Amino acid sequence: MIILGINDGHSAGACVLRDGVIIAACEEERFTRRKNDLGFCPHAVDAVMRQAGLRAGDIDHVAVSTRDLPYIAFALRKYPDWSVKEHLYEQEHYWKPKLSGQPVGNYLEVMKNFICLDKCFYDMSRLPADAGPEQVREVRRRGIAEYLGVDADILQFVDHHMCHAHHAYYSSPIRDDALVLTVDGFGDGCNASVGCVRNGRYERIAATDQCNLGRINALMTLLLSMKPAEEEYKVMGLAAYAKPHHVEAPYRIFRDTLCVDGLGFTYKNKVNDHYHYFLERLRPYRFDAIAGALQKFTEEILVAWCRNAVQYTGLNQVVIGGGVAQNIKACKAIGELDEVRNLFICPGAGDSSAMIGAAQRIYIEKSHRIPEPLSTAFLSASFTEEDISAALEHPYVSEHFDVRDNVGPEEIADLLCRGQIVALMIGSSEFGPRALGHRSLIADPRSLRTVRRINETIKNRDFWMPFSPSILEERARDYLINPKNLASPCMTMAFDSTELARRDIIAGLHPNDYTVRPQIVSRRTCPLYYGIIKAFERRTGVGAVLNTSFNIHGKPIVRTPLEAIEEVFTHPLVKLDYLLMNDTLLARKTAGGLSGEDMQTAATAAGCNLESVS
Repeated sequence: MIILGINDGHSAGACVLRDGVIIAACEEERFTRRKNDLGFCPHAVDAVMRQAGLRAGDIDHVAVSTRDLPYIAFALRKYPDWSVKEHLYEQEHYWKPKLSGQPVGNYLEVMKNFICLDKCFYDMSRLPADAGPEQVREVRRRGIAEYLGVDADILQFVDHHMCHAHHAYYSSPIRDDALVLTVDGFGDGCNASVGCVRNGRYERIAATDQCNLGRINALMTLLLSMKPAEEEYKVMGLAAYAKPHHVEAPYRIFRDTLCVDGLGFTYKNKVNDHYHYFLERLRPYRFDAIAGALQKFTEEILVAWCRNAVQYTGLNQVVIGGGVAQNIKACKAIGELDEVRNLFICPGAGDSSAMIGAAQRIYIEKSHRIPEPLSTAFLSASFTEEDISAALEHPYVSEHFDVRDNVGPEEIADLLCRGQIVALMIGSSEFGPRALGHRSLIADPRSLRTVRRINETIKNRDFWMPFSPSILEERARDYLINPKNLASPCMTMAFDSTELARRDIIAGLHPNDYTVRPQIVSRRTCPLYYGIIKAFERRTGVGAVLNTSFNIHGKPIVRTPLEAIEEVFTHPLVKLDYLLMNDTLLARKTAGGLSGEDMQTAATAAGCNLESVS
């Protein structure tokens, strides 16, 4: 049985499930270069079909995530296209008067300057502006069927939180009975659900539209002048810098609103307009205190809810899906609960995985069998020798780089020991938001100088944001405080760090609280990347490297070698000297590396003699 999964909402993408196994998955943003792109995803659909060697006639079912998407989602494309300025305009000119009972026009009248139907794949001209979700769904159905050249009857739409729940469990390695939680901004009339899997079958036992935790996080991201539904991770990273005595007052403001009520949620004080409610009350407090208070509130709400769900179901193995599951600090707090024996968060827990959950749901319904767990996150297409040749023929490469073939892990480890930052493009690309060594920038994790160099010369990220390490699986206990041995193959979990980690991989820890979001690397799933880290370990004794995504800030992870050259290497603010494409290395002709003094300083800080690591 072959099922094509499609997400035409936020973070659009496509996947192919063959006989219960996800064999291909990718996001539309990788092709359009628009982060979290929304709408029907022709590039992603074509890519996964090509990767799986399929034609339209091979498809048995098309599973489309999210039953109800509003007309305005396609008419405005707010989340991929809007800046903070547009989101603030919406709050002030529509939601503020609307929610306070003042006269205001309908939404599309107020926001008419932002309508962009010409960017929509679907023919929205068939619909009136007040079209309901059912009418929109039929336009989606016809548009997808026409593009694929299939009968519209093979399309099925799957409830949004069912998609999250199915990916959360069936993509995980857990096959025992488990508690399944989903929590996000909103989808199909729901923003949180509690379910359980017993004997391989999922059953939802509670759902609510009152868990506004995702909405509050998005609006506080906006309140701090960052992009909602995209940059919540920046607020989470900022939170750890807040002083506890600064956090308490704004925390009390959050605590007096949403609270847990059994398996559901209620309000201590009802809030109609969340943005302006918090804007008025949080005005006296520092930006870092607001971030810290929000994080504390988020963790306490999710911990209390999870504890209630464990007690109610008697299940102590937990999986979580939905956008809020990407708050790794909250998941860390859940994983540390005495009541929780095991916790797993799948890659792409937000909407980027919705099409996977949709395909898995339809597979269970049609075959009455259980889907296989994801065996790898490297589900997107590889690049070809022709792609490498296209990059090598680029004029910028010819002028500025030397080319070496048959380069192996030992030579890359030597570059890392010399203080160099190396871009990696290895085989199939990662699915989801995290680079896992196949589209990564890697560096020596022993010195905080590495963080500054990457930020100043490549990433141009906010100064407070941490980087992450890729750690050999046999060294995980050396660096992570993880008594339950929770799995973290895809950077979806956070842990406290050991004293050795603070010496060996300081550049991969949060600079203020020393927590770590690791990728635990095995030889089986990432042989070449594992080999590079192992070679680095042989030289330094350190079984990890710093790993960050191969992209410039605000853009999706690069997809092809030519894209890497044109978007990253030629960028006027980027200074990157090395690119490994499988075993072909580009080395900038003028590459220098750290001075001898800097190299010795870094080595001394790590407790090493320079001669022993060169």
